[in-house]
Amino acid sequence: MADDTYDDDLAEAIRRSLADQGNSSEASPEIAAPTSTTQEVKIKKEEEPSIIVLDSDDDAEDDKETVKQTIKREEQAETATVKKEEPDEEKPKLSTMLNLDRAQMEKDRLARLKRKKSDDSHVPQAKHIKTLATQTLTFKKEESVDPLPEPSTSRRGPFMTLRDLQERVASYVPRHTQYLDGVVKKTYVEGRERTPNDIKLEEVFQKDTLQTAVLSAYVWEFLWVLQKLNVGECDLVLVLHAKEDEMVHHYRRNLCNIPRTRLCFPNMSGNVNCMHSKLQLLFHLTYLRVVVPTANMTPYDWGEALGTGRSEGVMENSVFIIDFPELPKTSATPDSNPSHTHFSRQLLHFCKAKGLPADIIEKLDKVYDFSRSKPLGFVYSIGGSHHGTEALKNGVCGLATAVRDLGLKTKKPMEVDYVTSSIGSLNKEFLLRMFRALHGDDGKISVQGIPKKYSSRQLAEPAAAADESTESESEEEDQSDNKLWQDIRSSVRVYFPSRRTVAASKGGIQNGGTICFQRKWFNSSTFPQSLLHDCQSVRRGMLMHNKALLT
Repeated sequence: MADDTYDDDLAEAIRRSLADQGNSSEASPEIAAPTSTTQEVKIKKEEEPSIIVLDSDDDAEDDKETVKQTIKREEQAETATVKKEEPDEEKPKLSTMLNLDRAQMEKDRLARLKRKKSDDSHVPQAKHIKTLATQTLTFKKEESVDPLPEPSTSRRGPFMTLRDLQERVASYVPRHTQYLDGVVKKTYVEGRERTPNDIKLEEVFQKDTLQTAVLSAYVWEFLWVLQKLNVGECDLVLVLHAKEDEMVHHYRRNLCNIPRTRLCFPNMSGNVNCMHSKLQLLFHLTYLRVVVPTANMTPYDWGEALGTGRSEGVMENSVFIIDFPELPKTSATPDSNPSHTHFSRQLLHFCKAKGLPADIIEKLDKVYDFSRSKPLGFVYSIGGSHHGTEALKNGVCGLATAVRDLGLKTKKPMEVDYVTSSIGSLNKEFLLRMFRALHGDDGKISVQGIPKKYSSRQLAEPAAAADESTESESEEEDQSDNKLWQDIRSSVRVYFPSRRTVAASKGGIQNGGTICFQRKWFNSSTFPQSLLHDCQSVRRGMLMHNKALLT
């Protein structure tokens, strides 16, 4: 630093600082020691010492010129020392004052490390890691019962993000309740208290892990249904009622913009006038959910107040649900599934008859373990004419076949309760066939309902043998019909809501449109009025759209 620009105040401050440090060095020998060592080295290398002795008691040199000369000599000495002693090593400190500052800083740093170590010493490392792992597991457990976050609306790039990976891995573990042995639930009714036996459509779908959904219904409210799904993130197959070509074109024209959606129109040619199936196949990453509800795809049927003009639902339905896990990779072969049961085989046959896409049929056939459906039967009705073995799988005959295949065939008396929301032209002949089918009797005449004069034409036996067998069979059945009818009248009950019950319901008469019956059928001479009983829900004020047969 040049003499002519030297600041007097700065020089005075430096002098006093050096003096104070000299005093502190006497009180702190461990701090001053490094400075003394440095001085000794410099003295040894230089012919005359040119540094400030910090342990001196001389305070007389307080004039400005002395301080300036001292600092100047010190700078020169430091420069010479660096050049001569340590050309390849770390440069020494520029001044004794800086030496002291660095020493104090080092002392403070060590003190901080010591305090930090003492703070962490009470938690062993292994225990700390275990605690973090426990917290992570707890978080995942809590996460498993909550709905997944809403899917990101941003476009995914070519690489999977961390969030994408986490969601994909988590979805492989079923995050919702599963029903591996099957369960029957009641639809939740808005405005009523929830119970463990209630279920909402969202809970049936489990949209967070849903990959493909096959949905069937007779009546639809499409916008409402699509709000229950992650549209565009799962494949949809909608099975629709459409007999006329005009209706088919209408559906195709109006639903063509729904992403990843295919439409299926079951064959309704000839005298087939209704596609009333409500079957759902819900394919998730690791399991298949099969759903058989009595509700259509409308908020009205699923207990929601939307569209009823009221603040609560007015209709209740029921739903059967069963979940099937995927087969172990070593169990399935390209050509067969060893786990198939009566339930799965009949389900597969029905889906083929509906005309579902080939990829759905193949996956249903080969991917899932149906072994836990062994105690169950799947009964369906396909419109049209059926012959031979096909007739034995369908409708009332299919019911008899299921009873027999499940080992439930019996001749014992049976109590039957039948809950329904739609009654047609019910008569004695139909009830006799149903009652025999419930006992496991698939007799060609009694169950299939083949008129006697045509029965010989329907059988594959030779004509003479057919005539003889059908006559004998007809006589036996004629003799038993009267007795069986008496059993039916005393043991069969059919439940259907009366007009009074409908009028007193929450929705009133105007909301009973899906409860179907006609006065002309009730007043018919062949209608069994004595079997009819008023159907009232235990959920007071609710109308029932259920279909259930209990024996």
